[in-house]
Amino acid sequence: MAGHSAPRLAVIAGQGDLPLRLARTVSRQGREVTIFAITGQADADFSEFNVVEVALGTIGETRQQIKAANCTEVAMVGKVRRPSLAQLRPDAHAVKLLARAVGKGDDALLRVIASFFEEDGISMVPVDRLMPDHVMPEGILAGAIDATAQADIDCGQAVLERLGDSDIGQAIVVQDQRILAIEAAEGTDEMLARCQGLVDVSAAPAIFLKCAKLAQDRRLDIPVIGADTLRRAAAAGIGVIACEAGGVLLSESPDILWQEADRLGLSVIGI
Repeated sequence: MAGHSAPRLAVIAGQGDLPLRLARTVSRQGREVTIFAITGQADADFSEFNVVEVALGTIGETRQQIKAANCTEVAMVGKVRRPSLAQLRPDAHAVKLLARAVGKGDDALLRVIASFFEEDGISMVPVDRLMPDHVMPEGILAGAIDATAQADIDCGQAVLERLGDSDIGQAIVVQDQRILAIEAAEGTDEMLARCQGLVDVSAAPAIFLKCAKLAQDRRLDIPVIGADTLRRAAAAGIGVIACEAGGVLLSESPDILWQEADRLGLSVIGI
């Protein structure tokens, strides 16, 4: 008796190489993939796949295109720059969805979008379920973690937990129990840039901590770190990278990341 083939996957692709890595991973598993590349955002070379260009504000048309491509599962992956409303040019469906989520934060908007797809039989799939080898493992992965670094990690965790309900705070930088920066709308890269000049290089190493927000829907938004994150952290004078084990996605293969951490003199731990 023939088995059922896995459903075709739609990858809604933002910036970076992670959407391409996901598509290749899923394709190697024997699944068919169609890329829905967000215009002005997606920047990887998807030429080996079927590609449909979609505008960020045309959610109704995008859902129709996903149905037309016979995709019944969707994964959203890649960084997306936040456009102005004028740049967004939302269609009628997007206007209704924005109205339902107005004033409630990004997480609420993403949940509304997921519900919109699911109303038409399209399931949102967590990227970490599709790429289990790219999920942050537990334990020390590079360098060493001393008691001072662990205390700063604990401090950062406590702060992020308190901020979780506020729809901010996937990342934080701490040194000697002092909060140097918390990620907000600017994103991780800009937060790390702000830390240059704030880190006391003569003191114990500053720690960078990244975790999923409390009650974060990982089908829609999962924290990501990659080699670029490590390089930016090192440039800011940070010495320790701590990430939630099972809660943060790795944009490159783990071996490559830990080698890069060693090269940069960074300690890395999954907590």
